[in-house]
Amino acid sequence: MNTFRWACWICVLGFFAPAWAINKCTDANGRVSFQDAPCTGKGEKIEVRPSMQGATPVQAPSSVTSEGAFGPTWQRKNFLQTQGIPQARMAVDRNQRECAAQGDVVAQAGPLRRGSLASGNQFAQEGAEKAADSKSACQARTEALREQLQSLEKELAAL
Repeated sequence: MNTFRWACWICVLGFFAPAWAINKCTDANGRVSFQDAPCTGKGEKIEVRPSMQGATPVQAPSSVTSEGAFGPTWQRKNFLQTQGIPQARMAVDRNQRECAAQGDVVAQAGPLRRGSLASGNQFAQEGAEKAADSKSACQARTEALREQLQSLEKELAAL
């Protein structure tokens, strides 16, 4: 255990040494070698100091405008292609089907069908007004959905 302590102390002192000396020696043939012992012939002493600052910091990329492979533009384009435009098209189709189904319900009003009522009847007039109102509301809703779809398609084309 005593040798273990000595080894630890040697390592600790080695880390806290202010500088190490390395000798750059040149022999008679002109070959250069590095050693920790003083040179016998021609040579020079090099001071080596450990770095206390640590690793050099990583430089931030110079262009911050580049967004990379999966940046916001790519994400928006991918969303429009896979979800935004297909869902908008389905909403337009669903609204058109609902409007068509609503028109069929007015035509088949149960036992009191339009054909069995006398012309000028109050019930028939109210039914016709409701049908016209619901048809105009359906057309307005369909037009709004189509405008949304067109704006999404324009945005995708711009990307």
